[in-house]
Amino acid sequence: MADTGYEILIADDNETNLWLLREQLSQWTEGVVLASDGREAWNLLDQHRFGLVFLDMNMPFLSGLDLIGRLRASAGPNCRTPVVAVTAHAQESQRIQALAAGFNDYLVKPIRLARLQEIVARWRVEPAGGAEYYAQQLLRKTQENRQLSQSLAGKLFAELPAHLAEIEGFLGDSATRQAWEVVHKLHGTFCFFDFGDCLAVTESLEQALLTNQLEQAGRHFEALKQKSAWLLHNQTAVLHSLATKAADG
Repeated sequence: MADTGYEILIADDNETNLWLLREQLSQWTEGVVLASDGREAWNLLDQHRFGLVFLDMNMPFLSGLDLIGRLRASAGPNCRTPVVAVTAHAQESQRIQALAAGFNDYLVKPIRLARLQEIVARWRVEPAGGAEYYAQQLLRKTQENRQLSQSLAGKLFAELPAHLAEIEGFLGDSATRQAWEVVHKLHGTFCFFDFGDCLAVTESLEQALLTNQLEQAGRHFEALKQKSAWLLHNQTAVLHSLATKAADG
């Protein structure tokens, strides 16, 4: 079902590519905004907050790399918004270049719906369904065991602030190995829970730390803090949803 409160920007100078990606994304949101070149995309990014952005790497006036550089250096409404590089090139070196420049993810044309679905689930700050999403994922992983699900969720909520503080401290000291060890443990937790959005951010943060990309790691850590803040703020709703879903089942 399409979400009417979640807006996505697509920037591409090819009309066919714009139309195809808009049609594919329409199943998740009715708020798809289009830009036909880099200059138009920058004007939109500078004025309006989006939930997710897709930028073609090769556009007139401003390329995808030009735009991501401006965006990450700005204090505008989308300076930390998840941005996906869209390109026809599948080389690993170009993917690494895009991620190092500030992109959060990399989408290769022709676009497969399964891959697009993975990216949308990965980068939404709050998944469709909110607290119910996390409850559903956890119950599925524990085979509908309500008591175990509540216990695991409670353990996560209790330990998450300390993990974040540890990571932040290690990043402040440029201790990438120690930071990676904490992130790796947290990644394992999110992997078990199958929290797709949190899992994707910890994966990206792990990779940045492994390659000693501290600036990139800082951006991914900010995204992790945003998602964690939402979880902690809504932990009562998640636990309530666990109890409700289990009772309904």
